[in-house]
Amino acid sequence: MDVVVTSAPLRGPGPGPVRRGLAAVGAFALGGIFLFAAYAKLIDPIAFADVIRDEGLDLLFSAKTVAQLAIGVEVGLGLALVLGVRTRSVLVLTTGLVAFFLFLTGRAYLYDKMGWADAKTSCGCFGNLVHRSPSEALLQDALMLIPTLGAAWLAPTPGSPAPLRRVLASLVATVGAVVFAVAAPNLPLDDLATRLSPGRRVDELCTAAEQKCLRDALPLLVEGRHVVVLTDLDEPAFREAIPELNGYAADGKGPRLWVLTAAPAETVTMFGFATGASFPIQVTDKAIVRPLYRRLPRSFHVIDGVVTATWDGLPPLRSLSATPPG
Repeated sequence: MDVVVTSAPLRGPGPGPVRRGLAAVGAFALGGIFLFAAYAKLIDPIAFADVIRDEGLDLLFSAKTVAQLAIGVEVGLGLALVLGVRTRSVLVLTTGLVAFFLFLTGRAYLYDKMGWADAKTSCGCFGNLVHRSPSEALLQDALMLIPTLGAAWLAPTPGSPAPLRRVLASLVATVGAVVFAVAAPNLPLDDLATRLSPGRRVDELCTAAEQKCLRDALPLLVEGRHVVVLTDLDEPAFREAIPELNGYAADGKGPRLWVLTAAPAETVTMFGFATGASFPIQVTDKAIVRPLYRRLPRSFHVIDGVVTATWDGLPPLRSLSATPPG
């Protein structure tokens, strides 16, 4: 009797339960990190677009478009990992994203150490809510991303139709994230998306790298009543309101008015001569004011060093005139 010998490839038993468990935990943790990072960018895509522009990543598309697409990719991969989709294609894309994050934080760290650029802040991988120095960003990203990525690779799942629903959910989330990122700048999310919100103390609003605080820029905010306008001097809405701001400052009936800007001191001087602005304009570092707004101008009210109200735009000067000054 003839014996037929087949040439089917031999397969190993596959990863054991320990490796599968570690891979699941690593992928879930890494996906959670991606989703948190994407959330911080999603509610303030304008700040993330600024990072894209500063990093020189707007080569093919505008910084705004790159930011929106990057947020969508981060949401899609993050949700896929959380849902247990560990196909090799997903893990390869995830590895590329992790390598890209580490490249950005590593470059910022190198620039900071070599003094090649003003690298007082991190790459913005966690949006505007998390402020990290270049060294903190590199160390934290390496400790969070490399171990979890390595664990996820311990047991890739086969690319079978089994996780099809989860893959589709990730794709839908990607599209939804891009759509939300497009709409987010026009949504009332300023108190969520920035560090400036009612209840915060001005001495808590600091940079991470050099511990410069809003209190350092305006020391008088710790006592009395004040209203602060954050703005660029060339903002049309601000320039149109100069007569009204002059009148409010001269009247002296409401909380004391301050205008805070990151413009150079010589620009402020020329601005005063050109526009006739008579209210006080204080110059400070961009690193202090940038985490406090999504769009300019933005304003807030302070009582004894505590933020009590914020406004997207200029403050309601008429109603403030009815309140006692500080």
